[in-house]
Amino acid sequence: MMISLLLILVLFEQVCVSPVTRIVVLPKPYEDNKVKAVINEKFFLTCFSQNQASTSSLKWLSPSGQTISNDPTLRIYTALNNQQLMLHFEKLEPTDAGLYTCQGVYDGLPDQVKIELTLEKKISFHDTKLEQFIKAGQDQLVQCHASSIPGPEIAWFRHGISTNLKNDHKYQITNDGLVIKNVQIEDEAIYLCQASVTSTGEIKRAQINVQVMHQPIWDVKPIDTDGVNGQDIVVRCKANAKPVPKYSWFRNGIMLVGERYVFTADSLRILKSNVNDRGTYTCEAENNSGKISANFRINILVGPVIAPLEEVRVLEGNEARVKCIVREAFPKAQITWKYADTLENISPSSDSSIEIVADSIEDSNDNLVGSWSELRIKPADRRYNRNITCVASNKAEVNDRQVRLIVEYKPTLLINSESKEFYYSWLNVDSSGSSGSSSSHVSRGASVLMTCIATGEPKPQITWFFKTEQIKHDNVKYILHKQQLGLSQLEVIPDGLEDFGDYQCKAENTVGSSYRNIELRMATSPSLPPMLVLQATKPESVNFQVTVSNEAESNGGLPIHTIKAQWRFLNSDWSNQNEKNFPVTNAERLLVHVGALMPDTEYLFRVAGVNKVGLGKWSQEIKIKTLSRRQPEPIRVLSQEDCTASTKCYIEWTSDSNGGSPIRDYLVKWRRLSYKDSSNKHVDTNRLGRWSDVVVIKAPITNYEITSILPNSFYEVDVVARNDIGPSASQPFRIRTLPGQIGELEAFRKPNESVINRIILICGSIIAAIILFIIIDVLLLMKFDCGLLAILTKSCTNQKEITIDFKPTPTKIVQHTNKSNHPYKPISQTEDHTGNASIPLRPKENV
Repeated sequence: MMISLLLILVLFEQVCVSPVTRIVVLPKPYEDNKVKAVINEKFFLTCFSQNQASTSSLKWLSPSGQTISNDPTLRIYTALNNQQLMLHFEKLEPTDAGLYTCQGVYDGLPDQVKIELTLEKKISFHDTKLEQFIKAGQDQLVQCHASSIPGPEIAWFRHGISTNLKNDHKYQITNDGLVIKNVQIEDEAIYLCQASVTSTGEIKRAQINVQVMHQPIWDVKPIDTDGVNGQDIVVRCKANAKPVPKYSWFRNGIMLVGERYVFTADSLRILKSNVNDRGTYTCEAENNSGKISANFRINILVGPVIAPLEEVRVLEGNEARVKCIVREAFPKAQITWKYADTLENISPSSDSSIEIVADSIEDSNDNLVGSWSELRIKPADRRYNRNITCVASNKAEVNDRQVRLIVEYKPTLLINSESKEFYYSWLNVDSSGSSGSSSSHVSRGASVLMTCIATGEPKPQITWFFKTEQIKHDNVKYILHKQQLGLSQLEVIPDGLEDFGDYQCKAENTVGSSYRNIELRMATSPSLPPMLVLQATKPESVNFQVTVSNEAESNGGLPIHTIKAQWRFLNSDWSNQNEKNFPVTNAERLLVHVGALMPDTEYLFRVAGVNKVGLGKWSQEIKIKTLSRRQPEPIRVLSQEDCTASTKCYIEWTSDSNGGSPIRDYLVKWRRLSYKDSSNKHVDTNRLGRWSDVVVIKAPITNYEITSILPNSFYEVDVVARNDIGPSASQPFRIRTLPGQIGELEAFRKPNESVINRIILICGSIIAAIILFIIIDVLLLMKFDCGLLAILTKSCTNQKEITIDFKPTPTKIVQHTNKSNHPYKPISQTEDHTGNASIPLRPKENV
């Protein structure tokens, strides 16, 4: 017992006396000399002594007791750095776990530290695809493999972590993943595979897109398609499937290949199709779950091809037949008929003369087919002499061709405004006589142009005859113009009466001929005088209405082109007449104005018509007395109401009657009526309507420019004409100025307002000064008994003299003489006026 106590004491002493030289290892162990590291990561341990001078020969031993090499090419090696021995692991592996020892020599005695290296592995997913396909209708596994040290716990979620999947009739969680039972399309979703380690708190999730594979289902099934020859054809074929299906196209069981076929994800395009592309096609969609196919037919439509149509000729009254042939078309073409000029359909239902006969060929499903139609017209007359259109149409195209139907008939001579039944000419007479006189000398007559128009098929040739002899062009008496089919004009220049009479126009074609007489008549001067009716009488003029007959017989066969008016004094004869010519237009009634007459005078008037032959008969004479002299009639305004400027306006007028006395001048005045404010509203200013000064315009001037007026305003203008008798009646008119820069307050200001205001201001100032002067003078009289009133009453005393000069020079005031040493005391005057005192005046300084 004692020996044991002695040994304990020795050991205690040894420990207490000896210095601490233990070996230190970093990182520090967390418990029982354990150090943690992570697999697949780099890691190192450091071994050193607290007393480097007493410790030497450091080395690391592996769990198997072997010294670890310092060769840096090895995965595990040691390295000495500043008396610190480091143990390096380039990449930790699960086999690296174990008890490692760091040994050294301390004061000649061996020393060591043992460290247990424990390994951890972070969570990792392997053999786990983030997009997985599963088949519908079966139990399928969604794979998810996770590993870690310590091993992870696995959980499954769908549509986020809010839906935690458990083992039930639909789902089964296994080591390899999640089993989905009896997979349906609605099981397609985003699933989360979660791996977690409770001891380390690590958690990771793999987001797996699960798609349910199913065989193709038609979204767009191909249908029978009609294409047009020469155009592209597009056929759609689209299926819904997982994975996306592959499409294949076949024609009559043979896969389509070649540059004319263009394939897209859901369609087939055939470039520039032709009739050889007709047939049965197949679209096939396939994936690893299955395939589907659909057949469809492509028909190539061919527009109608119409054979050329030849001109058809037929005599009027016979049957006309026009045939239209369609060489080929698919499907069969429908043929209709139209008039080319009006596009009106030709149908037996609207015209009993029409019959349409067509073929009875049946349509074919595969082959091109021709057809025809025949238009029959019985009887054919000249109404059908026109272009006819054959229209052939089917689903592919509408084509047409025109044909000329010519119905031949003999000429028909027309009578119209151009081609008349009779024409007029006359014989010219020289100055030695008059027309119709036995002593007159007749020269060549007036030329006349006669027209003959004929219709017919073929177009007729026209010839002229006179008294059974054919007329030839001689360029003297007969001149032929416009010699063309269906139209001819003959110019005749008669030499005498024998050239008047019936001329014959003959129209002829291959069917027959026709004749018509055209009479050349002798024209005379007008035989029926015009009708003269008085309209108005004035001091210096009269107005008539003349009615002219439009009948050719009354006018001598030629239109009246002039009315000749004559007038004379009542007590004179027609040898001293005045006359005036008035041109006649197409109107039957003509207004005649005769001016420059004398007032209060009697006249005789007559009129006659004039044509190309000469003067006609005079009308019945009318006696008229002009009115006596009087004031002019009111003026008539010629200018427009709207002015062309904002502050001035041009006006123009005329006077229809001067009242029998020349107009001397015109009196012009104006005033403002209204204006428009800034908002364009009408403002009445009648209360400010003061007339301007009168402006006198000397005749014969009949215009004036009004200036210094305001913009955007209405003005009333009055122009009065004056002659020796007096002024005309007032007949004001309105004008309107253009908008301009003007304010609303300025709009109320009148043109003369500034001058008037200045006059009123001056007069007011003068009156105020006079009143003030009177008040002061009265105060002087009452207090000092002096001033102007005192002078007038001779009441001022001690004054020498106050002189008042009423001339434009200032008033002279004589100052009193200072006779006192008290300048402000009253001064006695030469004349004693009891009770009066002089006005105190301040004495002169520096005297």
